[in-house]
Amino acid sequence: MANLKHVKAIQNGDFTGLPISAGSTAVNLTGSWKFFRPHLVTKESPCRQACPLNIPIAAYLEKLASDNISEALNLLREYNPMPAITGRVCPHFCQSACNRQDFDEAVLIGDLERYLGDLGLDNPHSTNIEKRAEKVAIIGAGPAGISAAVCLARKGIKVTIFEQAPLAGGLLRYAIPAYRLPREILDRELNNIINSYDFELKCNHRIESSKLAQLEKEYQNIIWAPGLQRSSQPAPWRDLPQVKGALELLATINRGEAIEGQSFIVIGGGNAALDTARSLLRLGKKVEIVYRRTIAEMPAYAEEKKQALEEGLVIHEKIVVGTIEADEVLQINLHQAQDHDERISEGGFLKKVEADYLITAIGQESDLDLNDFSLNDRKSINKAGDFAHGAASVAEALASGRRAAETILLNLEITSSLDANTASENPTVVESKSLHLDYYNKVPAISVPELDIKNRRDNFSEIRQSLSPEQMKNEIERCFHCGSCTACGICWFFCPDVAIAINREESDPDKRVLFDYDHCKGCAQCTVVCPRGVIEMEEDH
Repeated sequence: MANLKHVKAIQNGDFTGLPISAGSTAVNLTGSWKFFRPHLVTKESPCRQACPLNIPIAAYLEKLASDNISEALNLLREYNPMPAITGRVCPHFCQSACNRQDFDEAVLIGDLERYLGDLGLDNPHSTNIEKRAEKVAIIGAGPAGISAAVCLARKGIKVTIFEQAPLAGGLLRYAIPAYRLPREILDRELNNIINSYDFELKCNHRIESSKLAQLEKEYQNIIWAPGLQRSSQPAPWRDLPQVKGALELLATINRGEAIEGQSFIVIGGGNAALDTARSLLRLGKKVEIVYRRTIAEMPAYAEEKKQALEEGLVIHEKIVVGTIEADEVLQINLHQAQDHDERISEGGFLKKVEADYLITAIGQESDLDLNDFSLNDRKSINKAGDFAHGAASVAEALASGRRAAETILLNLEITSSLDANTASENPTVVESKSLHLDYYNKVPAISVPELDIKNRRDNFSEIRQSLSPEQMKNEIERCFHCGSCTACGICWFFCPDVAIAINREESDPDKRVLFDYDHCKGCAQCTVVCPRGVIEMEEDH
């Protein structure tokens, strides 16, 4: 009945008895009786956790969107010295983990990384290095070797890289086709790195085990990162001139040399298989892929598979190669693939096909003869890259090289440049269910233009095009900034006690929200409304 009386009083304009204050609530100090209080907790975004290089993606994107190009580039390069390259050839583990894909579509982090990397191609790396006396030799100028060299050179260590090929780059140069990684981009990125850090790069220098003892006398440490340069071959086929490895053929193509033969069968389902087949198509060859599993199970990157099928590449699923007969024309017996406890074996005979060459893309191995010289027994030698962990992505090779270099820095009691920036070992990762998505609109990812199919089958022009400045900013706006305060002000707006202040000028996300604990009553409203899940309640002591 009392409630009804209040309602009637309101209707009649009589507010007698209602709790109305004409003064300020500033005198109402609630801090003395609340039990919980809010605080900012910066968490790790799933994109950063998924990145082998642990790049703080949202942080550099925020700088890029604000046109702080130099700061954004310096931050990105701290973790990834070659973003113009990885922006093109990385499988973008970050995008696969993006929380936005549960809402509409993942943010195109790879294209944004490429955009910023391209802006830096002619901008030297920021270096202010005090030279040291220590010297380190690095075997291999591929991604792992270059990454290790950058990490060491930033600390003033003199680095000499020994590369057996005429030019640096490793499989970036000799295995990845130009339609995925243009040679101009590769050269500009690598030259910028080498010139910025003043490496001593010795190409056409092949290091065998017999030279290691001498190197150990000249250098305090050695990083062994020669990669896996040779295609694996089944024993019965190794001496057949009509059977070639995918890596060897790709190197020949990338050097611009003529390719003999007109018809090719490629075995395999990884990137090397598709790169080889698609390169041969561009040279006007007849080529088909034979794979033991389905196209969906091929380990090649999804974009590669999509583009290959668009270009008309023929892929035979669930087929294995049996015996081959090497006469003037290679005769290849094809069999149905049989799956026994996840192991593929040769099933019933299907047909015999003819080809000039059979190309194997079934694995990689080292072409170095170490003569039983165990690298594991040498404390001065650290392995890195594909040689250390097997064939992997460019980002994983870069991360491996950095780890090897950081091991050396640790042994020399030198603080790594990333020690203060690297996330904790067991971070709290923000899941999509922790975000409050009512504040966001569904906006699909930018449609990145690609070279038309009819204009790419007979040349090696780059397929995927770059974002425009407007597209770049629109795409960055789609980022949720998971786990990081952006000073959006929603907590301030909803705070019933006006106990929150926002500092949008603060660069540190942990200091952008200020809580007035004298007036906060611990209602937890701010934690409920925070779009990024970075405000949590803690017991008030």
